[in-house]
Amino acid sequence: MAFAARVRRSALAVLAGGAIAAGCGGGGGGSTAGPAASTAPPSAAPAAAASAPAGARAITVVRRRRLGPRLEEWTLRTPALSGPTRVRVLLPAGYRSDATRRWPVLYLLHGANSDDTSWTRFGDAERITARARMIVVMPDGGADGWYTDWYAGDRTVPPRWETYHVGELVPWIDATYRTVAAKRGRAIAGLSMGGYGALSYAARHPGTFAAAASFSGALEIGSEDAWGVRSANEARWRAHLPISLASRLRSLALVEIRTGDGRPGPLDRPATQPGCPACSLERFLHPANVRLHRRLQALGIRHVWDDYGPGTHDWPYWRRDLRETLPGLERVLARS
Repeated sequence: MAFAARVRRSALAVLAGGAIAAGCGGGGGGSTAGPAASTAPPSAAPAAAASAPAGARAITVVRRRRLGPRLEEWTLRTPALSGPTRVRVLLPAGYRSDATRRWPVLYLLHGANSDDTSWTRFGDAERITARARMIVVMPDGGADGWYTDWYAGDRTVPPRWETYHVGELVPWIDATYRTVAAKRGRAIAGLSMGGYGALSYAARHPGTFAAAASFSGALEIGSEDAWGVRSANEARWRAHLPISLASRLRSLALVEIRTGDGRPGPLDRPATQPGCPACSLERFLHPANVRLHRRLQALGIRHVWDDYGPGTHDWPYWRRDLRETLPGLERVLARS
């Protein structure tokens, strides 16, 4: 128990991000800077119309930048957060050439100690999704935001990440881009802290997403900073953790859970040692993924379970996870 508590307390310092990518295993290797960015002032950026949902109208555009042929970055403000926040958007090939077509959306979440840039900087998301028939939205979720509204006693306080992501950003994306603005047109996936976020959001908002996927998910760590000490706030913790919400995943057309066991694997550098930080973290998180898999089995909820054995908490595995998950997501979203 003491070891688990120490790892839990230190997890935020090492959960998925550039430090892990640089420090253990394959790391890096994803696309980085593209062509020179072009910037549009707020007046030139699409704004949510007065008829848009209230959540969309809560967002104010600060800046819009075009970083490449498909990649855009927005800086936004919302009362849910104490400062500006960014979101990157990858448009599908053909988006600009067909003004009548509507596209499904994949929300792709980062891990701790990362931000909206991580999937394009380290995860090679631009190349992996080059032929995907969907818009890919990569929001910032805070270095340790845990994809939840934070609490002070019994009231929520900024940062209200869940309010922003689900209640505001989703309708804002629908108002800003030509999306399939319905559950059947949305999927969500993420790595580590973002794997938790993807499954928690999907379970807590069953009318919003049709599919969800977790890569090396930090599924049972939670956040005392956000929710308070668990012994005094058990109901709040259970209301967010995927293992407690597993039955609500039944409404999804697709659930995927992918995880390694922490042993150095085929995508790690040859010199990777078994005790590396990325090894220890994946090994610590693995049992929670197994427990969720078994819980879904007990509930009779069909899902993809990829317990691939040797593999560490690092980008080479998450890039592979995204490549292998996309076809299933496309099949589900193609029905939209």
